[in-house]
Amino acid sequence: MVFYLRMSGAGETITWRSALVYQSAAWAPWVALTPVVLALGRRFSLERSRLWVAVTVHLAAGLIVGAAYLALALAGMRAASYSPPERSFWSAYVDWMLPTYLEFAVLTYFAILGLVYAFEYYRRYVTGVVHASRLETELAKAQLLALRTQLQPHFLFNTLHAISSLMDEDVRAARRMIARLADLLRSTLDTTDQQEITLLRELETLELYLDIERERFSDRLQVDLEVHPETLEARVPNLILQPLVENAVRHGIAPLHEGGRITVRAAREAGRLLLAVEDDGAGIQGDQPREGVGLRNTRARLARLYPEGYELVIDRPRDGGFRIRIEIPFLTDASTNGAGD
Repeated sequence: MVFYLRMSGAGETITWRSALVYQSAAWAPWVALTPVVLALGRRFSLERSRLWVAVTVHLAAGLIVGAAYLALALAGMRAASYSPPERSFWSAYVDWMLPTYLEFAVLTYFAILGLVYAFEYYRRYVTGVVHASRLETELAKAQLLALRTQLQPHFLFNTLHAISSLMDEDVRAARRMIARLADLLRSTLDTTDQQEITLLRELETLELYLDIERERFSDRLQVDLEVHPETLEARVPNLILQPLVENAVRHGIAPLHEGGRITVRAAREAGRLLLAVEDDGAGIQGDQPREGVGLRNTRARLARLYPEGYELVIDRPRDGGFRIRIEIPFLTDASTNGAGD
């Protein structure tokens, strides 16, 4: 349009069609020359080459490519039936094109070169972000797996110790505990590659663990499950309840001759899943509770799975004892699939 208006203002007779053909002929050479600029940009990049070498090469290349562009553009314009009157090709090229447009052609070369570098840096940035995200995901998975493998030997050692103690007192009870332990290990192995499972599946695994503890403590251990039915399909970290109940058994119930009661609660509130493990046993010794392996690993797993989206609180119930409360997002397999769609 600029060319059309300029020529019309100068009194030249020109149509829109001829102006479009002329402009196309003027810019078409860059289609052929751009791959050359791309190749030079990659071969003599500011990162791979010394700065003075890259600058020198591109200054020289800018002049050469610019001069080549002007020659091709002039040939295209003459083919489009427009050229300065009464001039030969070389006369028009040397006397008109080079003095008038060489600077513009060199600037165009560097503009294309700049776009090449900008695109390359953006591509590297996106690739780096994706790669970093994948590494972070893999690191998180590895850390979660490491935490879980720390938990499993922990309760396995305690269970084997209990079985060993029972062998001299009640062989049948020890055998039942071994059978329960086999069922428990089978259940955990079935979900070993899953970081999250349904609360229903988690409670089934917890029940296998509680069967073992009931063999140990007999009527000294009472367990209540206060679980709202709507929470059974909620997703929870695999083996999240077992170490908390084990902590209650070991530090709350075991020290008391008369035993005690453990209550496991699950409820939904404002889009959050509330879990609690409470006992009426020995309670917290001292002002601040000391977190053992189970509690430390539980907190670390929650931090990895729900960064800034979880709570783990340790406190004393009003009637004494020990309570651990966990709050995480309420998610189900159905809601996750729906979000993905």
